[in-house]
Amino acid sequence: MTQDHTRYWKRNLILMWIVQLSVMIGFDSSMPFVPQLLRENFHMADQAQRGVCVSIFAAAGFLAYAIFCPIWGTLSDRFGVKIMLLRGFFVTCFFYPLMGYISEPWMLIALRFITAACGGTTAASNILLVKTVPENRIGFALGFFGTATWGGSMLGQFLGGIVVDQYGYKTAFWGCGILYFLAGICTLFTKDAPRNPAPAAPLSTNAAKIHRYRKGVLPGFTYGVWAMMLVMMFYTFVRRFEIPYVSMLIELITGPEKAVFWTGMIGAFTGIGAVLSGIVIGYLSDRCKPQVIIAPSLAAAAILLFVNAYTNDLVVLALSRMLLFFCAGSLYPVLQKLLSGATPQRKRGKVFGWSTTFNNVGGMLATTFSGWVIFLFETRGVFVAAAILTAILIPVTLWGTKVITNQPFYIAHAGKDK
Repeated sequence: MTQDHTRYWKRNLILMWIVQLSVMIGFDSSMPFVPQLLRENFHMADQAQRGVCVSIFAAAGFLAYAIFCPIWGTLSDRFGVKIMLLRGFFVTCFFYPLMGYISEPWMLIALRFITAACGGTTAASNILLVKTVPENRIGFALGFFGTATWGGSMLGQFLGGIVVDQYGYKTAFWGCGILYFLAGICTLFTKDAPRNPAPAAPLSTNAAKIHRYRKGVLPGFTYGVWAMMLVMMFYTFVRRFEIPYVSMLIELITGPEKAVFWTGMIGAFTGIGAVLSGIVIGYLSDRCKPQVIIAPSLAAAAILLFVNAYTNDLVVLALSRMLLFFCAGSLYPVLQKLLSGATPQRKRGKVFGWSTTFNNVGGMLATTFSGWVIFLFETRGVFVAAAILTAILIPVTLWGTKVITNQPFYIAHAGKDK
């Protein structure tokens, strides 16, 4: 029999898919073109100077997410996830258009911090899903949801390249704000997760002791949960390392005149790979052990990043970026499924809030270190570093996977299906 809190999971999944698609179209119709905005509006032609500014801009967003997502996650457990989503969409929709009117780079960075602090909607959407989707469909739901993330990114970069090229950055930022507002309207029709769901089936005495949540400065999550959060942080560190500088690599290949247009086109190819990845990996994650998916995917991604670093052909770059995101673009839902399987339903808001903080610390560290790399070795050096880090990610991820799948709660509630 369907539990009460999972009765509306299909409606929530479809609405959250539409919402995430809208948000990502808006976000990626403007954010990937910030390097060109800095060059054209603020005359930052030097690669090193512009790369450092881009890294600070990206780090500001990650820092805000890291600080505020645990707050929103904890509040979602207390007051409901839906109200957190509505807050995020309806507040940030007013700030994004302001980016089109800034006169100094620091204003752009400040607005990025504010929009991220008020937002956190992707994390909240994930929380709503893991709280309302049946346990045996979480892998499918997160994978399907990931297709909206990457499909929206694909459409956003494709449309953004055209809009920015033809109508300017201000129009793209206004479009972002409008799409966030429409996402808030769609969220009104979702069904919230219960704030006090029935407790999970009782564990053995030893398992209950291991899984106990203690009071303190940090939540008393299990060793396996903390280990997976560290893995997710490193995963984000690696996978976000080169992304802010893709448009700068394209600029090296094509020249500055058409860099915005080709950034949009290649971003669309990237999105195609990620959408296919979300479908395939989401399907496999409910049927295969995670190790079977993770290791070969990351090994292929490392090779493809080396191709990115050394190619001077746009077609090769587009195809390699598409294959890269097919291999590694949707591995994150696999890690989320593992984390969900080791967490009681009533605590998933807090756990996913904290995991989002770890992810964004990883993103912030990525932009900080990649900023130094681009300063010292210029744009192509960032892609070489990303390839090396991806290879290192393989044993780190396999270690975290082994730790969390050996946790008693995971074995009792999620591992039994494997």
